[in-house]
This record gives sequence, structure tokens and C-alpha cells, in this order.
Amino acid sequence: MNLDSKQTEIGKQNFLTALGSLQGDFLRGALTAPAVGPYFFEYGTIDKPVKAGIVGTGNEGCQAMIEQSSPAYLEFIGYHDIRPSQIARGRRTFQKIYGTEEGDKVKFHEKWEDMLADKDIEAIVIATPLWTHKKFAIEAMEAGKHVLCEKLMAHSIAECKEMVRTSEKTGKILSIGHQRHYSPLYQLALKVVESGVLGDIRHVRALWHRNNTWTLSNPHRPDQPTMAAPDFGVSGDSWCPIVPTEDNSVNASAFGYKSPEELVRWRLYDRTGGGLMAELGSHQLDACSLFLGKVHPLRLLATGGKFFFEDNRECEDHVYCMYQMPGGVTLTYSTINTNTQEGYGEVVMGTRGTLCVMNERDVMLFKEREPGDTTIPEETYITVVTDPKGGKPVLKSTTSTALTAEAGLAKTAYERSVYFVPKGATAPTVNRGYFTEIEAFAFAIRNPDSYKVRCTGQVALADAVMALSANVSMRSKRPIEFKDSWYDPASEDAPETAPASVVKNA
Repeated sequence: MNLDSKQTEIGKQNFLTALGSLQGDFLRGALTAPAVGPYFFEYGTIDKPVKAGIVGTGNEGCQAMIEQSSPAYLEFIGYHDIRPSQIARGRRTFQKIYGTEEGDKVKFHEKWEDMLADKDIEAIVIATPLWTHKKFAIEAMEAGKHVLCEKLMAHSIAECKEMVRTSEKTGKILSIGHQRHYSPLYQLALKVVESGVLGDIRHVRALWHRNNTWTLSNPHRPDQPTMAAPDFGVSGDSWCPIVPTEDNSVNASAFGYKSPEELVRWRLYDRTGGGLMAELGSHQLDACSLFLGKVHPLRLLATGGKFFFEDNRECEDHVYCMYQMPGGVTLTYSTINTNTQEGYGEVVMGTRGTLCVMNERDVMLFKEREPGDTTIPEETYITVVTDPKGGKPVLKSTTSTALTAEAGLAKTAYERSVYFVPKGATAPTVNRGYFTEIEAFAFAIRNPDSYKVRCTGQVALADAVMALSANVSMRSKRPIEFKDSWYDPASEDAPETAPASVVKNA
């Protein structure tokens, strides 16, 4: 949504007003709880941290999994990577988190099999290229390790199902890193959606818009200006970084890659990555399905292509999807690489109001116009009242611009929940859910009978079906009708192998 500064501030205030009115007791509890994560996601402390190894110390491995881990819950004692630049980066990150002396004690395993054989390692965190997820996850679980695997779960639905079956067979936890399941911001937004104040929800719009055209993101477009990016030299497109000199020494073919370029730029190719829908769309679709109660879509039509870049990448740079959800609800999703105006987020539209979650940082609420209401909806301050007939809370217009006591309570709780200070940081940052996701994973390992992770393999399988089906529809230029068997780990059915009776001509 394109909103001016006044509309944005009104929307934020409206959300706090509604949140305070609807969830006052919950928010007061959040303020008095010793820690936000355990209060929001119902896990507790553990006596000793889970000892873990991590495979993959690139962007996600270091910036998300290591830097946003909680040493009291998960202690990394080993790591594995095949790129010299990332091996060094991993060491630096461990030193940053644990201190130089303790960081140097984290053992680097040159061979994956050696880390897997380490009996002190209880869990494996996987932050490697998408096409390797199945291999590492299954081998780890079969070796007796619990697994936290970054999203998207796997390269295909068949691989996702195999991972779920392995988890069931071995009894090992399989947690998938759709971190919005552990985002306090999304939990607060979900509470407002579930209250019913939006009315009858009929449409959800999601987007992730980026602009990679103004940097040297394409080696075949030398006319573009350059910018410095950490850890891999001159590049602005994180999917197409300059290959570090030291990584050219890697025998890429020994690990299944065609070249060091494919190893470093794996997101660009169909064989190793899943394109925009796997890397970005899966986040938004997961969030949208949370707002809609995790229902499965009925049908889908997607379109897109490589319209801007002229290099050898195979992934699309523009994608647009339209899903038909149960109950007459439509869900649209767009992701582009040539314009960043709207950023990323989700917009939930109901008959009485609209809720917007933008950039994993801001939540805004707007009221729909009522009969006789002459105010502009986007400039309407609201309050929440109870409908005397149905007992349901509804949004009402108000001229007040001052935060109510309930809204002030919500603002304090919101700031405490959404912003936190990571270890070693000097300023608050947005809690995107990694921190609490990792804590909950460790707590589930220590308490297998009483606590389950929120994003299990079965839950993540449903997200993968939504995301990867879009690739099938887009590349086959056909609409898709979803089958229940696609969500069943015991079934061999999958959208990638859907018969003609399921994938119909447009």
C-alpha cells in the first residue's frame, strides 16, 4: 500500500488501539513475563543447552542461525562448509558471538560425515543451498540428530515428503525455518485478525518487491554502477555475487556443482534453487496461510519470467500468482526485482477493515467506510466496541488522536516484543523470529513429550506445495487444481508430476 506519513501513523495507532482493547490481559502478561519468547510461544528454560553443529555458514547460516541463536538454548560446537570464504566467515561469526577464545573452540569439520559422527552433537542446523536440504536432513536424522532446516523445506515435494517420513521413522524432530511462526509481530497481528474486527475476509494481497537494477548485479550489464557488499566483494544482488577468489579453488564437481559459479550463485539455477517462489514467496505464503487458518488452496494460476536480466540465470525476475482459497477467498502474490516502492508484506482485507503487515516491522489497521460516514477510511482513527447484537468486536470511527490507556499498554508491549537487543549489539533490532525459533527448537528437544515445534515437517510441506506449485503453473503456463494427496507424506502424488487431469489447459 502506498500511504503517506500521516496515514501510516494513523494505521499504526489504530492497530495499537485495537490490540489494547482486544488483548489487554495478554499484553499485561507480556510486560511482566521474564522473557518474551517463552511467554509468546509457551516454552520454558532448559537446564543445559543443546549441542549443535551447523552445515552452511553463508548469509543465512551466519546472519540468522548463528548470530541470532541463544547460547543458553543452543550451543554450536561444530560446523561444516566447502567454501573457504564461508569457512572463514563462520569462524569470525563464532568469535563474534562467543568471544575469540570460545569461538575458536567451535570445531571445523572438513568432512560432513565427520561432523555427523560426532556423538556430542545432538542437533544439526541446515543452512545450505536448497537442493541439498533433503540429503543433509535425512542423513542427520538417520544418524540420530534432530534437525532445524532453513526454508524452503526441499527442492521438490517428493523430497519434502521423504524428509517427513524419515522424521516419523526415526522419531527425530524436524523443524523448518519459516520463522514467522515464531515472530511476536505476526502473533500480535494474528490476534487482531482472529478477533473478527476485520469482518468477512475475502482477499489477501502479499508482495515482496526489490530493485536489483541499479547495482552491478548482472555481470553482463557492465553499464550499471557498483557498490561494496560485505564478504563477497562488488555486487548488489545477493543472488549473483562476485565469486570470491579463494572459492575458485573448490573442486565444485566433487560436491555435485557444475562450477564454482553455480556453487556460489545456486539460487539462479533450476537444478540447485527454487527461484523467487522458494526464496521469497514461501515467506509470504506462509504468513498468509497463518492469517487464513492454514487452509489449503483450491486452485492457482501463476505467470512470470526472466524479463530484465540478460545473463545465464534460469530463475524468473518477475512472478505473479493468484490463489483461490476455500470460502471464496482470493490470495494474490507478486515478487519483482525491478522496483522496491512497496517493499514486502501482507495486506488482509475484510468487509469492515484492513490489516497491513509491512517489512516485518510495522502493523497498520484501517477501517472501512460505514453508511453515512464521510471520512476518508485511510485517515480514520478508530476505537473498538462490542456489538450488542452479536457480541463481536467492531471498529468504530473516533475523532480522538490521543492514545488510549489500552493503546499505550499495547505500544509498550509491542515495542518490547518486536524489538530486542541481540548479544553484542548496541541498539535494538527487529525480532524476525529466528531467535525464538531456535529457542523453541532446543526446548522441544529437551521436552519431547510436552512441547512440539510450531513449524513441523508436515506444516512446512503445505507451504512448499503452495510455493512450488506456482513454479509448475508459471512454467507450464497452465492453472493448477490442488489435490489432498499432495499434502500426504505417504502419497507419491506431487504437483511437479501432476497428471493432465489435474494440470488443466488454460
